[in-house]
Amino acid sequence: MYAYIDETGNTGANLFDDAQPLFLTAALITKTDFDLAYKREYDRICRRIGVPALHASELGFGPLEEVADDLLKLLKKADARFFISRVEKRYLLATKIFDTFFDSGENPAVPWQTYNIRPLRLILAFKVAFLLDEHVAKLFWSMLMERSEVRARALIPEICQAIIDRVDLLPDKRSRQVITDALEWSKAHPEGLDFHQAGRQAKNGHMPNMVAFTNLLDGLEDLSKKWKRPVRRIRHDRQSQFESTLAEWHKMVANALPDPIHLPGETRVLRKVHNSDFEVSASDSSPGIQVADCILWIFKQFLAGRDIPYRCARLLNFAMRRGMQSDFSFEGVSRAMQEQFGPMLNAEVTEEQLERARELQERYEAIRLDNIAAYDRDGLMPFERQALSQGTERGPAASR
Repeated sequence: MYAYIDETGNTGANLFDDAQPLFLTAALITKTDFDLAYKREYDRICRRIGVPALHASELGFGPLEEVADDLLKLLKKADARFFISRVEKRYLLATKIFDTFFDSGENPAVPWQTYNIRPLRLILAFKVAFLLDEHVAKLFWSMLMERSEVRARALIPEICQAIIDRVDLLPDKRSRQVITDALEWSKAHPEGLDFHQAGRQAKNGHMPNMVAFTNLLDGLEDLSKKWKRPVRRIRHDRQSQFESTLAEWHKMVANALPDPIHLPGETRVLRKVHNSDFEVSASDSSPGIQVADCILWIFKQFLAGRDIPYRCARLLNFAMRRGMQSDFSFEGVSRAMQEQFGPMLNAEVTEEQLERARELQERYEAIRLDNIAAYDRDGLMPFERQALSQGTERGPAASR
């Protein structure tokens, strides 16, 4: 199978552009090489409106409406599938802040269960996000992008205190306590947090582009298993800033170990799209990328609340019905969490379950206090101490 990817909303390291709050990615996915198999038919569609290639933002709805039915017929013939990813930049920033200060493997003051059990992690992450204001967000992002590790760590106490100053906005005492304990420890031990990465390519890993690309690889892997076909080639629209980072990330994921990693309530496999090729291409030379561009542009107009002409709406409807979606946003993650964990969170709790929960909380609290005391003795993070005791390397950080 083959994938052709286009993106929009790239503002680089500027996550605070009010005009582009979202980063969007779309992929056309076919069982055969779309660029090779359908180039002649695609070129005839372009000639109908007198252009060498379809670039939706340049054409607008008028010309696209003229060829939308032809594109729809071609995509049905190709048995096309789609993947659309939405990354809300403000949500991405909130998750970065949460992972920096509330990873129990790096911050011994954080109770293990609040970070490693996914529904508890998501609930606390949303509460931390509620406490963030523009000042904290921009200060944290400048810390993450800072080249000097000394200057970056010097910002930690101010960031932590600014969030602590707003913690009384939360109604429940337990959340206030967990958040305050974690941030007070971080404020007192800025040397302990593992967040600073040197080099432009490493810092690119924080950008929305990489979240969207990772979600895309997950989607391709799922469809590959469903179709029982390997991913042969991933062709991405050329954009110089992130090309090398995307290629390096693809190489790492495609060649990761295939062994499953078992975490509380979930199992992960790091390897995706094994043995696939990744390449960048100018969109003018790839009909597949141009199709992804058209679908993405229409989808962006839909999100903006604009009226979609009838034939373009049919084209978008076809893509959505035959597509997978990843919504990395406050709204999308909240909805997915409610669907997955709602029945459990809303269920009646028995007295026996409450007693068991109290016992577990006491146990984890003892571990938390031991970890804090141990750091004062040896300066090791919990994950480092565990790795030394088990003779293993640390597993991947938790994700949203």
